Amino acid sequence: MEGGNRNPGSSRRRRHGHKFASNESKVSTFAERGAPPSSTNASTSHFNSTQEDAQAQGSSIVATCPYMCPERERIQREKLRDLAVFERLNGNPGKSSPALAVKKFCRTISTKYVQASDMRPITVLEDTLNYLLSLLESKEHPFEVVHDFIFDRTRSIRQDLTMQNIVNKKAIYMYEGMVKFHVVSHYKLWCSMNDPNIASMHHLNMEQLTKTLTSLFNLSFRLGNYKDFFCTAAAQASYLQFCIMEPFINEVRALAVSCINFGGYKLHPYPLLDLSKHLMIKESDLESFCNSCGLETCTDASGNKLLPTKQTTFSHPKGGFQSYSFLGLQEFER
Repeated sequence: MEGGNRNPGSSRRRRHGHKFASNESKVSTFAERGAPPSSTNASTSHFNSTQEDAQAQGSSIVATCPYMCPERERIQREKLRDLAVFERLNGNPGKSSPALAVKKFCRTISTKYVQASDMRPITVLEDTLNYLLSLLESKEHPFEVVHDFIFDRTRSIRQDLTMQNIVNKKAIYMYEGMVKFHVVSHYKLWCSMNDPNIASMHHLNMEQLTKTLTSLFNLSFRLGNYKDFFCTAAAQASYLQFCIMEPFINEVRALAVSCINFGGYKLHPYPLLDLSKHLMIKESDLESFCNSCGLETCTDASGNKLLPTKQTTFSHPKGGFQSYSFLGLQEFER
């Protein structure tokens, strides 16, 4: 995008035609209840190495770069005339501006040597991604040119997120936006597969789509927002999506119950009625579910069912979980 100064902030959010909307809400997470030990289930142990790698990277970095591209990199690339067509100020291949230059992806980088001034905080990364996605509507250049620029710069965004060990809802929304970019590119590049160069781009795009989806999956697992998972499923899931999710619903419920059990306060048992609302399950079914996980329930003086915490008997049933209803999606169930 050639031109003069532009604010890389909120104005860019209004420019892109492809709408990657997201509504952030405050919801309960595993972290609020405490995380279960790695031995609680196979799923947790499967992601141990992923979590440890991410936590080992950049956990102490506090990014301070206020621009889409660090000033030092922008000046260096101006000298080398290493500016993409969208970064050139008034078409000058040796001149850019903070409103146009976007940090390039670097293959060899380590948190041991990186400076905070070279890393962008998540607010800047959000604005940068919104700007990049707005370029999808550009008609001034062939799509493969647009794709090549966004492809590299979104990898840089993912790199900054990883090196800062950012794990929150905003990061998930950003990964979702990048997944959608790769999906759109997959289709548009496929339409021009006769060109060998574009065929190579199509292959690389699929490779990065797979990596981005994997990172998104791991982020969602680490965030552990079981309430959001069930609320979103109940409100938005189609029949086909329910069919895909159904085998894993009880796995998520088990993770939630294990976190509450291990992280809860021993003197304050958790009300089953409240938990059943979070997990979209009948209270009577939840009691059976807890029992199948090796946990005992109790009743208070008022007759309310409770789940005592800090029980050491939690385990997955050897024969698997029986089928339980999903409140809100009963019309999909047999």
